[in-house]
Amino acid sequence: MELFWRDGYAATGLDQLVRRTGASRYGLYATFGGKRDLFVASLERYSQAVMDPMVRPLEDAGASAREIRAFFDRVLTLIRRHGDGRGCFICNTAFERGAVDPTAARCVRRHFDRVRRLLARALGNARHDGSLPHDLAVPACADHLLGVAAGAFLLARSGMALGFIQRFVVTALKGLR
Repeated sequence: MELFWRDGYAATGLDQLVRRTGASRYGLYATFGGKRDLFVASLERYSQAVMDPMVRPLEDAGASAREIRAFFDRVLTLIRRHGDGRGCFICNTAFERGAVDPTAARCVRRHFDRVRRLLARALGNARHDGSLPHDLAVPACADHLLGVAAGAFLLARSGMALGFIQRFVVTALKGLR
């Protein structure tokens, strides 16, 4: 997962995977069926290990503005923690493999749909409890915030300074009280 996340699918060679995992080529093929299948398994692992904890508070039925802000705090923490420009494995996959690998594209869409759905519910709750202005359209705002999360990771991947990314996120959250 770390190799694919850091270097991408195309730049990660089978020899690297063999060295990193300690498995033989035969073992990797026997277990995963090949590099692409190992990549998809790594993407699923990332979703469970990294993204599930990131979105978990948004899964609470009562999630609202506070949980949305906490989600973006976790996005920034992940960017800060790694600090190596790796961004988000799912977003990276969207750029590198989304147009050429239908299975990877489905994984990416499933993740984006999940985050958007959770943000929309939390935004609906925020509108109900008064922490979101009533004139903002929840679906459009959820789309925007999903784009902000993906954009923050893209900016990190492209080497932008953390301060720039933080300002980008803070500006997007201005409408939440």
